[in-house]
Amino acid sequence: MHFDSDELRNYATVLAALVALMVFIVNTRSQARSRRIENIARFNQVHQRLFAEDSYLARNLVAIENGTMQRDPADPQSEARFHLMLLEIERLAVLANNKAVPRSTQVYLFGSYAPTLLRLMTEAERDSMFWELARGYLEAIAADAQRYAKLTRGERAQFWR
Repeated sequence: MHFDSDELRNYATVLAALVALMVFIVNTRSQARSRRIENIARFNQVHQRLFAEDSYLARNLVAIENGTMQRDPADPQSEARFHLMLLEIERLAVLANNKAVPRSTQVYLFGSYAPTLLRLMTEAERDSMFWELARGYLEAIAADAQRYAKLTRGERAQFWR
């Protein structure tokens, strides 16, 4: 079998294009994985700030978990912490709305708190256009957490990724 220079050049061009395509595919997958890891890191940073030592959640964790949590509107420091918490929840909502983190991860890490935090919001906060993002996120996570609770342990395994 004898190839002339034009045929060899054509084969080399096709081979180079295939190699370039494979490099592109590998690079695209690698970048997507890196973005996913960065987004999870961002979500975890916000989540950690929500539970930081002097945060609203950290100070009230036991009462939230045992169902006795009551908000004290007469305590200005506690109210300030509550509003700072809502701002962090809005950051979670922005990440969620941009599909930065799988919904299952969000439910697993924050679903047990959402119903209580919704209940603690005042009517004025629930009706305020400035807290719509936080309220909507809490409502959606609370609803997803209810569905999550009805799954078997095997079905919940997807939430652990």
